[in-house]
Amino acid sequence: MSEQFNIAVVGAHTLVGKALIELIEQREFPVDCLYPLAADASIADAGMYKNKPLKIKELNDFDWSQVHLAFFCEDQESTLKFATIAAESGVAVIDTTSSFIDRQDIPMVIPHLNGSAIADFRNSNIISSPSSASIQLWTVLKPIADQVAITRINLTNHHSVSSAGESGIKELAKQCSKLLNGMQIEDNPYSAQLAFNILPTVGQLGDDGISTDERLINNEAAKFLGDDSGFINTVSVMTPVFYGLAQSINIETISPIDPEEVAQWLTQCDQIEYDPTHVPTQVGDASGTDMVHVGRLRSDLSHPNGLNVWTVADNTRAGTALNSLKIAELLIRDYY
Repeated sequence: MSEQFNIAVVGAHTLVGKALIELIEQREFPVDCLYPLAADASIADAGMYKNKPLKIKELNDFDWSQVHLAFFCEDQESTLKFATIAAESGVAVIDTTSSFIDRQDIPMVIPHLNGSAIADFRNSNIISSPSSASIQLWTVLKPIADQVAITRINLTNHHSVSSAGESGIKELAKQCSKLLNGMQIEDNPYSAQLAFNILPTVGQLGDDGISTDERLINNEAAKFLGDDSGFINTVSVMTPVFYGLAQSINIETISPIDPEEVAQWLTQCDQIEYDPTHVPTQVGDASGTDMVHVGRLRSDLSHPNGLNVWTVADNTRAGTALNSLKIAELLIRDYY
């Protein structure tokens, strides 16, 4: 494509922002000018683009008429404030922060599953890229659901600390170092010791005991499927792993299915890597790759129509950053 686009990345200093800029360069997205933005312009480390260090620009007074596309990768507060301003200026906004999950006029898109939903983006000039957990989950389950109805899903998300951004990575590294040197952990921002431990909550707990992360999975599923019947039971835990998301998925289907048949459905998906002889892990397989790795595909012995599957993926790169860039690629190819 000969046409070039001016791109803004809000939160260029975040893990997602850096991964996105890296993918923009690797996938040769047609960029004329790239504007790295943040609410705090004093941030020094925004990574590199085409072998040059990026200098963060102030978000508050940015002139949105300069850009065609904007990716929002920072936080919900700045996204809710500035994404609407950008969209009203005619900018095509791609949001990675789940800020607009309740807006019915804003499509939520996983390009390899429902890419045609992008056609509705001019209703608001905003497209929502769902959470990395939902992208990973539905990449695996949609090929199954296309063949046989899924009646119930039990999901456990094993989050790595990168889901909390650089602060999570730094906190885990700090706690590991202190504990291994016989020192006490101080000023811990988490509910309990993070290092060498598993925390049973991710996000804030509601009065009903459901966390914000768990509720988000259900809300995104309802939007993606157009079905708010709530047939997903989600548990999200934080693990002492730096990168990658692992999901333990148990599904019940309307009729029995053979794991070998399911394996054939999954291997037909370009985004899935399945090796029946290998059990993928967050550390060994997920980090730095663009695929969803599937293993331990087996029948559920407790239910005649049950199936278990284990998946891992790079939550920052393959989940959030790559999905949002693929939205942009499809947008400029077919809808811009």
